[in-house]
Amino acid sequence: MILAKMSSLEEFKAYHAGILDAIQKSGAAMSHHHGIGKMFGPWLEGAVGRNEYGVIRALKQYFDPDNIMNPGGTLGLDVPQEEKRFLKAL
Repeated sequence: MILAKMSSLEEFKAYHAGILDAIQKSGAAMSHHHGIGKMFGPWLEGAVGRNEYGVIRALKQYFDPDNIMNPGGTLGLDVPQEEKRFLKAL
């Protein structure tokens, strides 16, 4: 557990992004028993790989064509391309 005093949401987001950047760069798993939450969305495609993420996208579209299950949720499918984080070789 890491404790840190933050004075703003932006400070927390920068702190959180630094941790996730380091995890992805090292090739470590992005999740553990808590799973991956919405804040992990920008890193998910970079963590699992483009082809693998394409499978996730295709399965979501196939099983949920109306996007009613977890819209804008933890899969990061709603993250704009310019906000995605690819920090290791894909």
